[in-house]
Amino acid sequence: MISNPTILFATILWIFFIPKAIILFYRFVKNSKRFIEKDLIRVPNDPQIIFQITTRSATKTAVVKRGIDSIIESCNKIKYYKYEIMVVTEDYNDIDTLNSSLCRVVCVSKKFKPNAIKKARALQYAVEFRRKINQHSSDYWIFHMDDESYVVRQTILSLLKFIREKKGVAGEGPIFYPLKFDVANRITALAESPRSFGCFECVTHMNNPPPIHMHGSNLLVRSDVEDIIGWEFGPILAEDQRFGYEIYKKYGKNSMGWHGGVLLEQPPLNIKDHFMQRRRWIIGNLQNIENFSKLFKLRLIYRCTSFFLSFISGLISLILTFYVNIPKVSSIFSFINFDWTYHMGFDISVWIDRLTHLSNSSNDLFKPLTDIQVFDSSLGLVLLFSSIIWLMSYQIGLFLNLRYTKISFIRRILLHIQTLIFCPFIGLIESFPGFYSVIEYYFSKAFRKNNLKFLDFYVVKK
Repeated sequence: MISNPTILFATILWIFFIPKAIILFYRFVKNSKRFIEKDLIRVPNDPQIIFQITTRSATKTAVVKRGIDSIIESCNKIKYYKYEIMVVTEDYNDIDTLNSSLCRVVCVSKKFKPNAIKKARALQYAVEFRRKINQHSSDYWIFHMDDESYVVRQTILSLLKFIREKKGVAGEGPIFYPLKFDVANRITALAESPRSFGCFECVTHMNNPPPIHMHGSNLLVRSDVEDIIGWEFGPILAEDQRFGYEIYKKYGKNSMGWHGGVLLEQPPLNIKDHFMQRRRWIIGNLQNIENFSKLFKLRLIYRCTSFFLSFISGLISLILTFYVNIPKVSSIFSFINFDWTYHMGFDISVWIDRLTHLSNSSNDLFKPLTDIQVFDSSLGLVLLFSSIIWLMSYQIGLFLNLRYTKISFIRRILLHIQTLIFCPFIGLIESFPGFYSVIEYYFSKAFRKNNLKFLDFYVVKK
């Protein structure tokens, strides 16, 4: 029986995450073989794909050109030419900036005022633009990309296979974050690891819709379907999640699939961008809850509650780790006299004497590290499993991100070691936006009469 109330509260928090850990591990094992599409061959029955890059400004965001070049290079490698590149932008200067690029520049009119905001507004403008030029039929497919998105040969082959085999009217693939890995803040780069690992779960969501989470990039959707569904979902920030749910409602369980084509992107370059990016996602999830069915709503509530409790759980765990282990470790080195209620002392003679008799007293020396019984063995094993899955998400996700970089093998090993050592601190930074955003969202609804400041758009640096 746990008598310490702090440890009891921490235990309850840890138990809350056990179902999630079990599901993550199961889906990792189940989806590993089909996570990245393999055994791809070039079959010349080419559909028409429009690669759509949606951006605020290609003039101010140089990586858009990098994405355009990646499409052209990858398509040329497999001799696929029945495609078009469309850049949807709010910056009219992009017409001149991209003049030499092989793409169509579509500038969102300032007078355009649909029932959508931010990125969804630009997406809806593109839908209506294609309708005007008769590209809204089932003959066309739209592949959505963000500013920094980068495709490879495998991406194109996977898209062609998905369309050829008629696996659905919409599909997604994994996203990894190797681009500008060395340029980004080290913490934000390593914090992207769980996102890549989380894509194993997306395989199940897409093959068994509705998807509780869906990326707005690496999204392949048939043009007529996007034309019917549209992006006019009101003033929400997670339009991609809502779009996936509406496709499921309209076209049923067999409407979606997993194309398995890799898309490369980059992590946020600094801590502020990392925070604002996560904040937007989480608030978007909270906005969407009331629009879903009861079962889907419960799943999303559990997901949002996990966002909130992750930071609390991580903070308490870190405090308990220091509280429990610092006195124990210090007792090994008896030249340090440490207690939570007294000052730290130093006695070098005792330390020398302890080192002299180390071989004869090793059992007594390390006994303080093993004499605490916080949990019974069965509960301890269950909680240990949850912790292992959490650590594994960082290690496997980091491996997936680094495999597409030019970082040397030795440096990769060092990055894995760094991640393992600093994982608790990275976890706090990763989970804090969820904690903060849930409080901000409900505080705004309760006291600001829905005058939600988070609707002010924040542009992440690329």
